[in-house]
Amino acid sequence: MRSDVALLTLENGGSPISNPSTAAEDARLASLISLDGILKQIKDITRQSSVNILSKSKKRALLASLNELKEQMPSLLEIDHPCAESQISEACSMVESIPEEDDRIQDLSHGRKPSTDLGTGSEIDVAQWNVLQFNTGTATPFIIKCGANSNSELVIKAEARVQEPKGGEIVRVAPRPSVLENVSLDEMKQIFSELPEALSLLALARTADGTRARYSRLYRTLASKVPSLRDLVNELEKGGALKDVRT
Repeated sequence: MRSDVALLTLENGGSPISNPSTAAEDARLASLISLDGILKQIKDITRQSSVNILSKSKKRALLASLNELKEQMPSLLEIDHPCAESQISEACSMVESIPEEDDRIQDLSHGRKPSTDLGTGSEIDVAQWNVLQFNTGTATPFIIKCGANSNSELVIKAEARVQEPKGGEIVRVAPRPSVLENVSLDEMKQIFSELPEALSLLALARTADGTRARYSRLYRTLASKVPSLRDLVNELEKGGALKDVRT
């Protein structure tokens, strides 16, 4: 009888009877899905922090990732905020408590071949490399191989230098664009000095803001070619970490 009345009301131009609980249930489900994603990322960051010492750039990158998670809080319902806030706070305390060391700078001027060792085997366990060619107007294009490790980080492989002697291929974890936030141009150059020269030449601009924009575009291009990193690119885009404004 109730359904007949509802149908009659609808036929007469009235509003159909709606289920008031549906919207609330959908919102709750969306919040739980977002919370699950945040907790998984915190777990990944915690796993990367299970070390005795961190490089300065790595530590900045982990803390920046946690700050990005804080910016995702509006996607949660109020009831889920305490859980996310507690987990993020604990992870921040854990990362901040780890001693840090200066980033290693490769001494290429003395002809020493850069090491392909990134510190731990887990950082270079790339299952598949994707090759990208960048035509820069020079006689020889830049070739950069990219892949992902078990920590869902962008790993790049390329010749240490673009001109002879090239020094052989080196493998490095590419820092997230958020690492370049609030650092000077000179500090960026120091960070890039650890990476293949081709990446440095493609990213560096005359200003710090220009460099951040160029590196964001380059990072997006490389990471987008790695299937397992496409979700990461989407997360960075939503969080505003990819500042790829044209310069």
